[in-house]
Amino acid sequence: MPRSPVALIIALSATLFAAFALNSGASLQSSLLALRASAEGFAPIFTGIIMASYYIGFVAGIVWGASLVNRVGHIRTFAALASTGSAITLLHAVFVDPITWSLFRALTGLCVSGLYLVIESWLNAQADNTSRGGTIAIYMTVSLGGLAIGQLLLNVSPISSFELFTVASVLLSLSLVPLALTRQPPPTAVSGERMTFRRLYNISPLGFVAASGAGVLSGAIYGVGPVFAADLGLPTHDVAYFMFFVILGGMIMQFPIGKLSDMVPRQYVMIVVLFGLAICGLIPLAAPDMIRNNLTLWGGITGVFIMPIYGLAVAYVNDYLEPEDIVPASGGLLIIYGASAATGPLLGASAIGHMGPWALPVCFAIIGICVASFAIYRAGFGRRISIEEQGQFVAVPRTTPMAFELSPITDDPGQDQEDGQTAGSSPLDPDEIAEMMTPDGTAHPDDFGQVTVDDPQPGDDTERQSGSGSETGPASGSTSR
Repeated sequence: MPRSPVALIIALSATLFAAFALNSGASLQSSLLALRASAEGFAPIFTGIIMASYYIGFVAGIVWGASLVNRVGHIRTFAALASTGSAITLLHAVFVDPITWSLFRALTGLCVSGLYLVIESWLNAQADNTSRGGTIAIYMTVSLGGLAIGQLLLNVSPISSFELFTVASVLLSLSLVPLALTRQPPPTAVSGERMTFRRLYNISPLGFVAASGAGVLSGAIYGVGPVFAADLGLPTHDVAYFMFFVILGGMIMQFPIGKLSDMVPRQYVMIVVLFGLAICGLIPLAAPDMIRNNLTLWGGITGVFIMPIYGLAVAYVNDYLEPEDIVPASGGLLIIYGASAATGPLLGASAIGHMGPWALPVCFAIIGICVASFAIYRAGFGRRISIEEQGQFVAVPRTTPMAFELSPITDDPGQDQEDGQTAGSSPLDPDEIAEMMTPDGTAHPDDFGQVTVDDPQPGDDTERQSGSGSETGPASGSTSR
């Protein structure tokens, strides 16, 4: 019997608290460093390099995190990475230098990626088949809530002070407490299997390109979004509200947009969202004063169009995959997303440095138009997925492949039916049995176990072998899936 949402939250409370604290601390640190780098007089390109370094470390965590967890265990990995990340956060306030901060950000990305992996492995171990959908929904809500609250913590103290680095460090340290004290057995080994980039592109060129575009957009808005708002003259507390509403807009609308993509062809929803982003990015050129006076509202609308793109890309790729390929594909897509996200802060910071803050929305518009144009181009190629064939959209955090293990989309809908047939609960259709038979009326050897075959009589072996061999191709083809 499925557990109620309240019972599920109570059962997962320790792990969810760890996720909330981790996301809050990481979110606060990201915006704090972007604003502090600008306040320290770092050149925009150096700010971009600092923020891009995080994603380089994050991708490294995706690649090597599983081997680390499997070698030393979940709790030890989490303790080591949380302690390291907490210490690095404080060191930012001690060594104020672009090169040092770039190294620190890369190490932070590596630590946070590994921490996500442990948290999602633990959630996956706690969830069963009746609660996986509820678990991923609650985890997604808690994660985005933590990211949003982290932005508001910018108002706790001036960005020039040591206190905000301390708050971010404390949050990372607190994420360790519930998992360190848990009495539950640790999860099993983590799979590090990933699908190759070439195969991902061959399966869905549009999904590949859209995931890349989503990475650039997310890296730009998270990495230099606070700098963009500050350069427009907003005080720190308004910058915090601007980033809060960017995340909130995506949080609120991601699920409705995803569900809409279940009811109409998914690539069309993606095209509409991308063109919506393009329009949103071009409006500031026509009415800069209006956007400046309503920047928080504009940020929320921008978040509505940026945040769902990666989820739509993943869902579009999953429509072409078997359930057992979804998790390996997610690993490849996350690396594509992370590598592309590393270019986002560089692109955004360079544009702001050369052309001013309004260049960032123009970059959003250009990326939206380019990816939408490719989606329109690809609409005339390949096998078309009907509405009935489309899988279910599930909003999954852009963290590690383990998040996809939680998702119900990895279930094989035909598995229960096959198990039932094996148990004899659903007999085979007579026409199917007839197709499996060879001309002499016996079952083909490849189909043994599916059709009951009379015991061979002495002297019949030669005749049966010759009869079955003559129809091997058609018989085998009729039973392939």
